[in-house]
Amino acid sequence: MSLIQKYIWVVKTIHRTGRITLKELNERWRNNVDLSRGEDLPRQTFDRWKGGILDMFGIVIECEPKGGYHYYIANPSVMDRGELRTWLLDTYGTAETLSNSLAIHDRILTEDIPSSQDYLTMVLEAMKDNRVLEITHRAFTMNEAKTYLVEPYCVKLSGGRWYMLARSVEKGRLLLYSLDRLKHVRTTEQKFELPIDFVAKDYFADFFGIVIDENVPLQRIVLRADKYHQYYMRTLPMHHSQRELFSCDDYADFELTLRPTYDFYMRLMSWGNMIKVLEPQSLQDELRKWLRKTMEVYE
Repeated sequence: MSLIQKYIWVVKTIHRTGRITLKELNERWRNNVDLSRGEDLPRQTFDRWKGGILDMFGIVIECEPKGGYHYYIANPSVMDRGELRTWLLDTYGTAETLSNSLAIHDRILTEDIPSSQDYLTMVLEAMKDNRVLEITHRAFTMNEAKTYLVEPYCVKLSGGRWYMLARSVEKGRLLLYSLDRLKHVRTTEQKFELPIDFVAKDYFADFFGIVIDENVPLQRIVLRADKYHQYYMRTLPMHHSQRELFSCDDYADFELTLRPTYDFYMRLMSWGNMIKVLEPQSLQDELRKWLRKTMEVYE
């Protein structure tokens, strides 16, 4: 098991119990044989891990001497702030849970994420050092792969695929590259400067997924979800701007503010008659065109 998984096990265990003594924590650690191999968690190791948890996640573990020296998370709210921190805690926490369930592995079904193992590590390392990458990439629309020099700005997970947003040295503009379409990656000695005003989250803020088209105007969109689908939209919002306007037993209305690009239309189409666009009229008209084209396929 990796050190980060051990950190997350400590965080999850202390957070779940509220307060716990080192003796109780050690017992739980020792009983988790897949993680501890039946060995104890020495105080010196625990103290060292507390420092590592603080450095990695900003989570403070403190000890309350009254009543038996109980450890607790002094700033639990930090666990809910920051998308990457939350994602790491959830992902590695789930991995730790699944690792304890190998006896029933054939009853646990997961999804494959293309190229997350092949090139993601190299891209992240290049991002840390601001290193230019030489990539060989083949888009689905191309007959052959081509080699480019790119400056990796950020990565984004969307629709079960990892994407790299990078500035093409040749074209001088930002482009998206799907990691599962990379044939080869090489880290060069050349460095680049990340623009001081670049914020990855802001770059994608007006869009639904990874399709970026600034020619599409920013719009206020109102969707009506039927009596069943409203719960899905409520628990898994489509976009960070989503807010609920009205709800009843039969439906709920949601407002979003974004630029409706190709992938947004695809998502609406996938929900069929469970979703209805109330506003704007232009989006209704465009969806009608999509629906007519779909009907033509079956006529």
